[in-house]
Amino acid sequence: MPDFEFALSHSRLSDYNQCPLKFKLKYKDKAANFKEDMNKSVHLVRGSNVHKALENYVVKINAGEQGIKESSLPEVETTKPFLAKIFETYPKVHPELQISVDQSWKNVEWFSKESYYRAIFDLIALKPGHAFVGDYKTGKFTDYTPANGYGQLELSSAIALSIWPEAEQVDNSYIYVDHRKIVTKTYTRADLPRLVSHFVAEHEKVNSDKEFKPTTNEFCKWCQATKDQC
Repeated sequence: MPDFEFALSHSRLSDYNQCPLKFKLKYKDKAANFKEDMNKSVHLVRGSNVHKALENYVVKINAGEQGIKESSLPEVETTKPFLAKIFETYPKVHPELQISVDQSWKNVEWFSKESYYRAIFDLIALKPGHAFVGDYKTGKFTDYTPANGYGQLELSSAIALSIWPEAEQVDNSYIYVDHRKIVTKTYTRADLPRLVSHFVAEHEKVNSDKEFKPTTNEFCKWCQATKDQC
């Protein structure tokens, strides 16, 4: 059995660093007012629909379909040129992939009790010595990198380099489908020790917390926590 309580992901880690109490209510207590279905905004629904349509488009390309049209979702049409370049550059292109790693950063089943970190890659492309990981973003153009420089792209890169030992380099991108912009960070195998070290320390920080004290911040006005909970 693992010696930790919580498997983490970028979103879970972000919730904890935003407010430990929010993390506890959401993932430990599983408070009813934090259930995802109760808080799904129109923006989240739209984002989910766009993600699914782009995933289906990649599946159809891999199946050899031609002239694919997703007329109801223009975001897919505007993302096609980028996806075409990915297919031209990489011999293997995959749609969404759920990946879980254990404490040794080895691939395990998504719901394994050994799961240490989890990540969802929206787009994966592979060629000898090189991996590409893409994350579709809808809505406003935002810099998602925290002040400490270790965010979603860094965690995804650590996982990618760990599970694909043949890759010497990973290009990790935010694909802003509404703005036709791509933000890419590149990491090599030489970066892996520091990336892993950071996220191991973050994992230990979360799993060693016994108090989960609330943290007042700019996001409090959107938090689902009631006055009695906070």
